[in-house]
Amino acid sequence: MTDCSSSIPGRWNKDGFVVLRGLFSPARVASINAFIDRLWSERRELSIPVTIDVRIESGDQRRILLRDADDRDRRRPYKINDLYLDYSIIRDMVLDERLCKVLESLFDGTPLVCNSLNFEYGSQQADHIDTLYMPSRKSGGMVASWIALDEVSASNGPLRYWPGSHLIPPYRFSHGRTNAIAEEMSDFNAYIEREVERRGLRPKTLDAQPGDVLVWHSQLLHGGCPI
Repeated sequence: MTDCSSSIPGRWNKDGFVVLRGLFSPARVASINAFIDRLWSERRELSIPVTIDVRIESGDQRRILLRDADDRDRRRPYKINDLYLDYSIIRDMVLDERLCKVLESLFDGTPLVCNSLNFEYGSQQADHIDTLYMPSRKSGGMVASWIALDEVSASNGPLRYWPGSHLIPPYRFSHGRTNAIAEEMSDFNAYIEREVERRGLRPKTLDAQPGDVLVWHSQLLHGGCPI
């Protein structure tokens, strides 16, 4: 892992993210990809209620059981939810000791998992902040770690993120919290656009190799580029 050093907290405070190059070996990544292949091929026999969000690139997004997914659903952007709950191969990766040591250096407390998503295509999701949907009980108490299981370049919908945007004061909706209220999202978007322009922030995209990890602050503005 080439980017893990004592400078991580400094970069984190300034940029709101760190990149850990080559944290996971090619063999470790291959084992995860093989597991996902088996999960798809054996999904009809699943007794565990694994859920999947399908057609996420369209206006027809829906959440269904993986065992009910069609073969066509795998050929379009999708997200399988919370495999860490039932499968140790996922749990062991997202709670890898080396990754946890980095996370422990970024906030006070022992890391735990509250959600996992597995996907094979870029989300193409609009720019957003995670605390709109998953605010932690303690401010700054949540981070996201994204593990590349495939090569990522400009052609396949890389992650887009805005360095320094985590320093924008959180937007408070009418109930006083950061939880999104659909009817007020236009005000949120206008606030973020003003702050980004005022601070002169510019987006970056992440080119990654299998095994690279991006860790970002829950207040970092980010989204998915088009595939």
